[in-house]
Amino acid sequence: MAEKPSLHEYLRRYAKGGTSREEMIATIAAWDFEEEIHDDLVIESTGQDNVFAVVNGAALLGTITDADLDEIVRRKHARG
Repeated sequence: MAEKPSLHEYLRRYAKGGTSREEMIATIAAWDFEEEIHDDLVIESTGQDNVFAVVNGAALLGTITDADLDEIVRRKHARG
């Protein structure tokens, strides 16, 4: 079984100029996101890689812009 690609790694590659903005937006909008694990008793990150919270975090950290995030969300909802 092939291992899923890492969203963190993809965003790192984008930040280093390894992919164009348009390709990044299209790729992440079509990403196979996993269901996020929520546990009210755990305040630390679960360390999950392929969840949408990673994209939100990238926007907060400045890896992607708020406009990028808005476009990713728009395209993701258009697919759904």
